[in-house]
Amino acid sequence: MTTENTRPQPSGEGLSRIQISAEASRAIDAWAWALADGSLRLWQLPDAINTLWTLAFEEGRRSRDHEVHALQLDADRWWLRAFGDQDRKQYLLERLEKAADLANRPDVDDVLDETWRIYLASLDNLREPIQLPTTQFKRKEVA
Repeated sequence: MTTENTRPQPSGEGLSRIQISAEASRAIDAWAWALADGSLRLWQLPDAINTLWTLAFEEGRRSRDHEVHALQLDADRWWLRAFGDQDRKQYLLERLEKAADLANRPDVDDVLDETWRIYLASLDNLREPIQLPTTQFKRKEVA
């Protein structure tokens, strides 16, 4: 790998190629194709290969999150544009009113700020009902 004094660059420059035996290479290749054709299930693989697969899958999925989000926003915008002008205006006003109902709190300034924030956030997904956001602490354990 690398020496203690030289750290590899994020580009991968400076990293040495990891070598495995021909037998291990054939086994991993066969497992990959068997996963692809459905003749093998992920849980059947050794834990280390399962971890590698899972991390690679998650990294690949995350690498497309921005594109998926942008495409979802476009789809929602086109969906909303399919409405006539009056129907679109009515739909957006109803969503704003729902957001206002959710943000019904005693302090008027806070109510208006929260209403506007919820309404704007809800425009990211026009087809879902407006809800107060929830906080969830998601933790992933890596083997």
